[in-house]
Amino acid sequence: MFTLPPVLNSSYVGIHGNSTFINFEFSFYTLPMLFLLVPILYIPITIIIILRILVKLYYAFRDRNNNVYLLSAISISQCMCLLFFLADFLYLRLPTSGLLTSWCASIEPNRFITILTIFTYHINYSTMIFPFLVSIMRLILIISPKNHKKFNGQLLRFSIPFICVYPIIFTFFMFPAIGYCSYAAYPFPFGAIIFRIERTFFGLVNNFSLLFNTLFWMTCCIITNFILLLLLIKSRCLLNAQTRSMHSYKVEVSLSLTTFSMIFSYLSNAMIVICSFFFWNYTSLAIMLRPFGNDLDTCVAPWVFYLTHPVFRKKVVQRIFIFRPDS
Repeated sequence: MFTLPPVLNSSYVGIHGNSTFINFEFSFYTLPMLFLLVPILYIPITIIIILRILVKLYYAFRDRNNNVYLLSAISISQCMCLLFFLADFLYLRLPTSGLLTSWCASIEPNRFITILTIFTYHINYSTMIFPFLVSIMRLILIISPKNHKKFNGQLLRFSIPFICVYPIIFTFFMFPAIGYCSYAAYPFPFGAIIFRIERTFFGLVNNFSLLFNTLFWMTCCIITNFILLLLLIKSRCLLNAQTRSMHSYKVEVSLSLTTFSMIFSYLSNAMIVICSFFFWNYTSLAIMLRPFGNDLDTCVAPWVFYLTHPVFRKKVVQRIFIFRPDS
């Protein structure tokens, strides 16, 4: 007989023990299943690009490149975005496809779902900080061109532990929770499920934490990028074409475009937060579209960095042939 854990009331069982969902037959011909497969078109290429960036990072460390800490921050950010893609794939894309519905309905609510939920939110909050961090490091590079390596090195050594620990402040209340599977509302088809949690500390929910972090880090990032843009315009006006090499100009443009493109990381979270607070009827639609916002965050920054930075361009070696007439 199906039994519930004592910590979870019967009003919170979701689809667990429901014979309709236990007997659900999965179909490949659904929109969520299509959404599950779409990343095959761009994630493998993105992984290759990130690996190539990591190779360049290795050479930068070996050659003691002045921008090694900024490149490290960009590389770690891209790896974290890739990790968030994987976490969100397991947390949202996979259950809404219907692949896990029958299995999830036949088991009891458990803490494995809680662990996955905590892990997903932890990585999400961590990735929000990196666009601001990269913007600050770019500001240091412009304001203090002679000592930027020292300052950025100290900043990165402080930031990495902070980024790892900071999300615990906004996920600790989920530690005692129990995870369960609930059916997904329209426009998801029948059989799509969503992972949820209950019995958190003090009855806290993720909405307010997500709202605060999204607004706070997005505001900080936009302000920093605005200041950065003003400084870039000012420096460009002060330096004429003769004093600025074409290579340094391309590097500057590439880093600026990469920094600005990282703002995409806030779009999907902002969409969820706005709908959950102001347009409740569209929350399910926002949840359906959220993975593609995360995909933008995962793919755009590494693609922009890889396609625009001159370090990834093949060096053209010009050969001069001298022909001498036969004597």
